[in-house]
Amino acid sequence: MGFISYLKTDRGKINGFSAILAGFSAMFCFMGYELIRSSSESIFLSYFSALDKVYALALTPFFLIFLIYLYGFSLSKIGSKKTMIIYFFLVISVELLFYSNLHYKKPMISFFLLIFKEGYVVVISELYWSYINSILKSEEAKIINGPVAGLGALGSLMGGYFVSKLAKALSTEKMILYSAFTLIPAVFILIRAYNISGEPRANKDEEGGKKGHIHLSILLENRTVLFIAFIVFLAQIVSTLSDINFTYHLQNSISDKDIRTAYLGSFWNRVNIISFSMQFLITPLVLKRFKIKYVLIFIPLLHLFTSLYSFIFPSLFSAGLVFMIFKSMDYSIYKASKEILYIPFSYDTKYRVKQIVDSFTYRFSKGFISILMSVLNIVSFSYFKIIIPFIMLVSLIWSYIASRIETKE
Repeated sequence: MGFISYLKTDRGKINGFSAILAGFSAMFCFMGYELIRSSSESIFLSYFSALDKVYALALTPFFLIFLIYLYGFSLSKIGSKKTMIIYFFLVISVELLFYSNLHYKKPMISFFLLIFKEGYVVVISELYWSYINSILKSEEAKIINGPVAGLGALGSLMGGYFVSKLAKALSTEKMILYSAFTLIPAVFILIRAYNISGEPRANKDEEGGKKGHIHLSILLENRTVLFIAFIVFLAQIVSTLSDINFTYHLQNSISDKDIRTAYLGSFWNRVNIISFSMQFLITPLVLKRFKIKYVLIFIPLLHLFTSLYSFIFPSLFSAGLVFMIFKSMDYSIYKASKEILYIPFSYDTKYRVKQIVDSFTYRFSKGFISILMSVLNIVSFSYFKIIIPFIMLVSLIWSYIASRIETKE
């Protein structure tokens, strides 16, 4: 069944349409994220070196576990819809607070802004997928996930374009303000989606957080979810090392703040063009033709080959290529395929444990490798020459773990 044909069915008119609305909401949300991502990175580099970024990344998991616990507590007390609304308006308020204080030009404001940027977006991203995974069946997700994620990528694409064109004219700091504004239509569109599909509910044995606000025991009970956690951990080691390697080459190549911001905007714009194109043109075909397991095995092997190229030809271009391919795949085929694994599982798996697996593990991995690099910085060990070989090693392990996942296909 094709995309249009599905939307004409009874479930398509309600569940499919609601998922598409969630995609449009994500479009505004990730448009805003592009504004705060490039600007916060550039502001940070105005006060700190690329090496100092690891300290901010190391602290992010502590901020994130606090967010996730509050999220789980709120789920238990008021349900997913009201929790979503509160979270959105909390993020808007904090972004406005940061913007109003940037003119003080205090380095620690840029430091905490980077931590906030790293943390809030992963929770909000998984909030979308928890909802979508709860209203779609697996076969429906193979049709819908690509276009839905594509809408999110379209938002990122537009956000990256705005940054590349407007950062110098409007100032880097103004991007934080506009990021907050984009979340307003995002939350109201998502409310509309909830109203059409109905709010997903937990079974009686899980309602009200009976098994815990986070319900971590699922990780021991469900081998598939545990393996997903391992994959997320390894994938983010690759992501973090690629990011730090790219930031190192970027700082050495471009010193002007506004030019650097514009470059980052253009870079993320290219990432999002690739991701957007893949979501609509490639992802639906791949999910229909290949088992999810095979897709998850192939992706790290691709990263292995791009890293090999960067190892042979080190430069800003090759460092950017490694990071660009990772992010393009991460936002498209990897995410769309991985999410399907959650659909058969319970409410707590999709709403509570998913935040630990896909949000906390995502940033914990980044924090873990950052702490390691912080120690290496302290002892004055130059690790940049071994980053790419280490990415290659982790990619091999990642591919092996993916081969151990049992999928219900």
